[in-house]
Amino acid sequence: MNVRKTLGMAALGVALSCCMAQTNSRTALRNADGGSMSTASRTADEEMLRSLNEKLLIAHDHADVATLDRIEADDFTLAGDFGTVAKKEQLDALRAPTYKTESVDRKIAPQDIRLYGDAALITETDHAHTAGGTFDFQTTSVWVRAGDSWRVVHMHYSALAKK
Repeated sequence: MNVRKTLGMAALGVALSCCMAQTNSRTALRNADGGSMSTASRTADEEMLRSLNEKLLIAHDHADVATLDRIEADDFTLAGDFGTVAKKEQLDALRAPTYKTESVDRKIAPQDIRLYGDAALITETDHAHTAGGTFDFQTTSVWVRAGDSWRVVHMHYSALAKK
């Protein structure tokens, strides 16, 4: 499978943040001084991560390199059945004139956002439908807070076996 097609498939593995996170199973966040973060702060972080995750997915679907460049950390890596691709290689593939975007209709269920201070882990299952077929992926992404914003540093996806 060529890099262009592989990266297009990787876009399907990026999750759309449309489902509620399961907050009742999370441990309390801790501030730098060891105190618990407020529920409002945790909720605000979760909503920010959902929004960024959705923008990331849409940017992949539309080969929006400028948006991806803002959301992905400089050392971002994307991993899947094709191996691991660095940010530069990923963005170069999306800039290629032969890269084709496609419409994706997806449902994310389940999704879980776990916060660990200035780091977050998002795990989710993406049920994506395109003109080329239906695809199901398990996706894990690692996010890091830099100041007031979050950036994704790594994403891994695996296609789920057809049942």
